[in-house]
Amino acid sequence: MTKLKLCFTAMLIGLGSPSAYALNFNIDYSYDTNNFFSTQTRKDAFEAAANYYGSRISDNLLAIDSSGFNHFNAKFFNPANDALTTLNDFDVAANTLTIFVGGRDLGTSTLGMGGPGGYSMSGTQSFFDAALSRGQGHGTQSAVTGTTAHDFAPWGGSISFDSNSNWYFDSDTSTDETFSGFDFFSVALHEIGHLLGFGIADSWNNYVVGTAFTGPESATVYGNSVPVTSDSAHWANGTMSDGRETAFDPTIAGGVRKIPTSLDLAALKDIGWQVNITAVPVPGAVWLFGSALLGLGGLSRRRGTSLN
Repeated sequence: MTKLKLCFTAMLIGLGSPSAYALNFNIDYSYDTNNFFSTQTRKDAFEAAANYYGSRISDNLLAIDSSGFNHFNAKFFNPANDALTTLNDFDVAANTLTIFVGGRDLGTSTLGMGGPGGYSMSGTQSFFDAALSRGQGHGTQSAVTGTTAHDFAPWGGSISFDSNSNWYFDSDTSTDETFSGFDFFSVALHEIGHLLGFGIADSWNNYVVGTAFTGPESATVYGNSVPVTSDSAHWANGTMSDGRETAFDPTIAGGVRKIPTSLDLAALKDIGWQVNITAVPVPGAVWLFGSALLGLGGLSRRRGTSLN
């Protein structure tokens, strides 16, 4: 079976209308200048992936409000052309992450790239604290007051999908049927996971020892430390949980749906999210997720493009 890499990049996405979930995603299609999301079915599939996490994550995030002397500037890679983009005096509502989404040619072995956005800011110390931690305390970044990161609270990020891939856009992601092509819903779930810090957050990196992830929630589910890829951006290829391949390993095949497993959700708990780990349906095919990273504050990127 052909497998392609699944990539992640740190970017910002503004999500659509607020949901009734504890964690809301504000999805912004304004940078989709290549018209990847040309139909409502495509948008619905992405929003279904965002709502999957919104229904399971219950963190209380403070709003980021730029006003007066306080200025928060969001930085992300434009999903349509990869250009570093800055939005000055950026605001985010409470309990909300903004995601900027779009599509472009990502190359022959990458289906999607996504991750959290960066920032610059000025203002009062209280504004700094609120914008950096969003109410989650000083443990959201290792650099803050010398603490060891144990949580993660981005403003959001950006995600880009390959415009040349043979996609399957499911009009009803609650059903399970045979299909051909790469399952967009699965890839969207994977990339939003990177935006939530999988393989990127300081609180993830603090648990990486060599080529193993030692987070206690994940180790409990897996029965031991979990093997990761050499760049620690994904579970090792072929990692299993709940009797199936994990959603956060680096590949997905055509005709396959991959929903986050108990191990995938446990990793988000280790990163610091308050996650309800429940049984999830069995998935379906395989591309590789490429990887790129946009750090908070600064920008750094990694990309995997090999074809297995």
